[in-house]
Formats: sequence, structure tokens, C-alpha cells
Amino acid sequence: MTQGDETGGRSGDPSLLRRLNVAAALSAFLDAQVLTLRELRAAVGVSRPTAENLLAELLDDGWIEEAAPPSEARGSGRPARHFRFRATSGYVGGLDIGAHKTMAVVTDLRGEALAVRRRELDPDQDAPSRLRDAADNALACWVDAGLRPEDVTAVACGVTGALRAEHGARDVSAGRSGGGLATYSLPGFTEVDVAATLSAGTGRPVTVANDVKLAALAEHWKGAARDHADLVYMFAGHRAGAGVLFGGRVHEGRHGAAGEIGALPALGWEAALARLHARGAALAAGGPPGREGELVIASAAAGDAESTAVLTGFATVLARGAAILALAVDPEAVVLGGGMSRGGDVIVEPFRRELARLTLFPVEVVVSTLGAESVALGAARLALDEVVAALLHVPNS
Repeated sequence: MTQGDETGGRSGDPSLLRRLNVAAALSAFLDAQVLTLRELRAAVGVSRPTAENLLAELLDDGWIEEAAPPSEARGSGRPARHFRFRATSGYVGGLDIGAHKTMAVVTDLRGEALAVRRRELDPDQDAPSRLRDAADNALACWVDAGLRPEDVTAVACGVTGALRAEHGARDVSAGRSGGGLATYSLPGFTEVDVAATLSAGTGRPVTVANDVKLAALAEHWKGAARDHADLVYMFAGHRAGAGVLFGGRVHEGRHGAAGEIGALPALGWEAALARLHARGAALAAGGPPGREGELVIASAAAGDAESTAVLTGFATVLARGAAILALAVDPEAVVLGGGMSRGGDVIVEPFRRELARLTLFPVEVVVSTLGAESVALGAARLALDEVVAALLHVPNS
């Protein structure tokens, strides 16, 4: 048996054995699309009566439901009954709070998105009103999906800045040891308890994590890097950032600052971004902020030499940061994400060339397929992981 012999070892604690078997059965249903009684017995390693009891308990508790047999299982005889994990037994929310927008997504427990909602923000907005707008947008997203706050099992949110264990955004350049660094956090976010404020606004506990790292997680889950478990993710948008995944899991480091190489002024990201924003501002000619990158991309696509040079320079500088991380961790792939990744060959090709020039072995470069939803989706994945961990946790007493 997966969790030990049914009649030995743990037989003195039947309650613990039952919980172990239930957790093993749930894990089997999470790993499979559908299972028969025979397949559940094989997965958990229990007798037929025990498997029948497990099915009955999970059906009564609403964690599984009967499903139509797969087409290949349908024959002339009576088909075996098939069961599947009930995706609508719970829901998770993912939030993204940025300088110019907040985005919310809600999914079922299979990760199927039920609603997505975006709200524009003022880049100069203070922390309390920004968080209030983000919470209101999340609640509206849940309403779009026909859900109440109490229906949402777990929520996670991505924000800019290094994150401490207590879920606080941190601008390390403000600290004694980081005075030579150039980092960025949202206005006022280093002075507020982001998790507690969002929890109060949504009525649900909220876990907060670094937005770029969540975007990396989303690309591995649903985006361009589904076939790559070890990767470097480069975010190129209104700012630049990076994240690292090992074995499909975000590597955060001791202080949540792993991958924050853009904080090094010598790397040149800040200067390259300043040139990009200046060019975008010139093209916008007093228009609303937030579209500078799009304007530069459109200008370059139309053949403007100055815009092309700015984008090429930005891509080259970004690739040097990617090369540093690639040399450090030797990933399977580098993912280019963020709004600027939609710039096509004018961004991607100089990025690839510079990365190839600076790495010991060829590294595959893939471009994000998730667009603006990547952070919110990564947050939903984090919340989903928390739900699954809680479902499968078996306390010793």
C-alpha cells in the first residue's frame, strides 16, 4: 500500500491511516483526468472494500464526481464507472498590482479561468487607494464568475519589489546594505502591510509574492515554457526584472531577492529603460502615460530608425542580464515576457544574438504567450498550490 500495509505498521492508529488513504486518493485524482475503482486501487495500493469506502467518502464530501468514460473505454459491454476530481469544489483568485493597471483572475481547482478583469491605475496613485482598487477589481471579477468571496478558497497577489517572509514589498536600495543598488517598488508599498490590506478588502486571506517570479511560474504552467522545468524568465515592460525556476518551482532565495540582477546599475537596465521611455514620451506627444513601449514598437515596425535603435539597445542590455543568470544556473530555456516581448523580431532577434554571444552553450529563447495576464495567472497558480498542499496535508494527530 502507498501509505503502509493496511493491517500492519499503522494499524494501531486507524484514524491516521484513513486520513493517509484519503490524501493518497485525492492525490491520485488530481494527477489523473479520470479513474475507475480498479485504477484507484492500483494508485493507492488498497483493497477493493477500502477503495470503495474512499470513493464513497470523497463523493459525499464533494471532492470527486462521476464522469463519462473516455471514448476509448466505451465498448459493447457495460463500462466501468469513471470518477474525476470535481474542479468546482473550490476556486482560487490571482491578482496583479502594477503601476498602470491591476488585474484579477479566478479559476477553478483545475486551473480553468472563469473570469478575468482589468482596471487601469494612475502611476502616481498612493498605496491605500491602489490596494483598494485592486481589492474592488478582484471582487468584481469574482462576481463576473458568479462567485461570492466565501466561495474563493485561496488568493495570491503579485507586486513589484523583493518580498520578505512577512510578505512585505521591499526596496533594497533604501537599506544600509543596498545603497548602491537601483531597485523599484510601487509608491508607498514599503510602508504598508500589503497582504493584510488586501485580505481586509476582499474578505479572504491573501498571499503576496514577487510579480516577475509569478509571471515565470505562469509561463511554465500555461504559457510558452510548459515543456521546461528549469528556466530563466526575463520581464521587459515599463521596467525590467528576472526570475528563476528550478524543477518548475520558483527560486526565491533567502530574502525573496533571487534574480534581482537588474538592481545592479552597472548592468545598464535603468538607463536603457530611461531611453525607451523618453522615446515613447516623445512619440506620445503629451498623450496618456503607460503606452510608451507600444508606441516605440509601432514606430520601429513602421521603419523609424531611432525607435529601432532604442529597442535594439534595450534588448541587448536585457540579454546581458539573461546571460548572467544563464551562466549561473544553466537553464533549459530563457523566456522573454512582459509587454515589450510583443515587439517581434526587432526585440527578439537582438536579444537572441546577444545571449548566444555571451553563453557557453546554446540556450533556447521562447517568447511569452500569456501577455498581460501572466502575473495574475501565476498568482492563481500559487494560490492553487496552497489549496492542494492543504488538501493533501495529513496531521500526525
